[in-house]
Parts: sequence; structure tokens; C-alpha cells
Amino acid sequence: MDEPARYRWIAAHILSREPELRGWLRRRLGALSSNDVDDLVQEAFARIWAADFSTIRNGRAYLYATVRHLLAEYARHRRIVPIELLGEIDSLSIISDEPGLDRRVGARQELDRLQAIVATLPAQCRRVFELRKYEGLSHRDIAQRMGLSEKTIENHLTRALARIAEVLAACSPSGEADIAEPSAHHAADTNRGTD
Repeated sequence: MDEPARYRWIAAHILSREPELRGWLRRRLGALSSNDVDDLVQEAFARIWAADFSTIRNGRAYLYATVRHLLAEYARHRRIVPIELLGEIDSLSIISDEPGLDRRVGARQELDRLQAIVATLPAQCRRVFELRKYEGLSHRDIAQRMGLSEKTIENHLTRALARIAEVLAACSPSGEADIAEPSAHHAADTNRGTD
């Protein structure tokens, strides 16, 4: 990442969080002086500047994790540490906007199920759906790319969405469904809508 891009990333993801971070430090760690808070914030910014931004998924969570590590270092290096600071460092709950592991696993399972359903669509219908939903192309762009009319593209998308909805509605509570057997209505549609 070039230097101007690093400045923009820091401004958007880190510097905008400074007032929130300072307030959080004052509320949670009253034992720290104003100068200590300034030093922590400055050192956190310096460490984040040196980090590889491509590995940071959530700037806010990374900032708070960096400050937590700095607080632990601060406590280790000081000869006299206020006892309340030690307890407060251990009890810090770093706030994150990232979904939890259970939500990420559930989302991955839903995506896998959707991909399995899409894989059962007729080839042309599947390609239209993928271009529209995965690549974000317009109906016109898809029609030009595939040499089809826009109306045919609309028909393929309608059939794809109807098939996906039908399979999802038929899913058992465990999420399993018979996606390999299209309905009679779906089987009749597979031969229509091709130019």
C-alpha cells in the first residue's frame, strides 16, 4: 500500500476512533493519568502505522487490541502498578463489529447450500444468475455478453430465484433438502427461455 493510501486508511479506520478510545480509556482505566492516556494513544497509532494493513479486517477491533497489548506492557514495565489497573486490564472487553464464530460458520453453511442449489440450475440459467448476483452485472450487460435478449435474461433470473426459493422452502430444520430433484414445474421450465 502506498503512503497516501496508508494515510487515508488510518484516517478512515483509526483516527476517527480516537475520541471514542480516549473516552473508553478514561472510563475503564481511571488510574491512568491524562499523560498516560496520551502516550498510549500515540504509541497505538505508531504501532498500527507499522502494521500490514492487508491483514486488518476491522480497524476498530485492531485499535482496541493494540491498546490492550500496550496496557499489558505498561503494567509489566512499571515498578509500581496501581492494583486496580491490573484488574481493569484483565477485565477489558474489546468491542468488535466482527460477527462471532457461530455467525461466520452459519453464513458459510448458508453460502455452501446456496452454491449447491445454484449448481443444479440449467447451465444458461446458472450462468445468468452468477453474472447478475455474484458479479453484479446489469441485465443489459449479461444479455450482450451471452448474446441473449434482456427478456430472456429476466426469465432466467426469475426461474433461478423461484428454484432457489422452492428448495429453501423445502429444507428441513437441519438445512437438508433434496436439491438434485427439480420439481415438475422446474423441469418444464428448463427448456424455455433460450434464444
